[in-house]
Amino acid sequence: MKCLVIYGTLSGSTMTAAELVGATLRETGHETDVVSIESATKDMVASHDCIVIASPSWEDEGKDGQPLPEIRIFLSTLTAADLAGKKMAIVGLGDTAYPHFCGAVDVLEARLKELGVATLATPSLKIDRYYSLRDNEQKVKDWATALANTLTS
Repeated sequence: MKCLVIYGTLSGSTMTAAELVGATLRETGHETDVVSIESATKDMVASHDCIVIASPSWEDEGKDGQPLPEIRIFLSTLTAADLAGKKMAIVGLGDTAYPHFCGAVDVLEARLKELGVATLATPSLKIDRYYSLRDNEQKVKDWATALANTLTS
């Protein structure tokens, strides 16, 4: 399956996690492209079977737990037709010290439901303090492996 991992990042953590997802998908036989939100296009979405969106959670416009504005803007350009038949998955990075831990995941899931994505290919991944906690890299690999297995079944 042809996969596209789109990420937004502030500190580099989400980029690192997205690249790990991409590498794991490739290792399991999926053709995978990993791109920053600034480089993502509707044509890229159209040419892939599976779309993974990765975002940190942060405060935006006075609301805690939001995806990066660039990701929200990009998703606002997509229609139900753009995502028809696509497998979708979400990765969120956050910190349990904030009121809405990985709230970006919840916002992104809601937007995908608005676009007609009834179910995700695998449950969304919420990662606490990516660089600070020891097992986070393995959690990302395990999640990406589970996604890969879902895509091939």
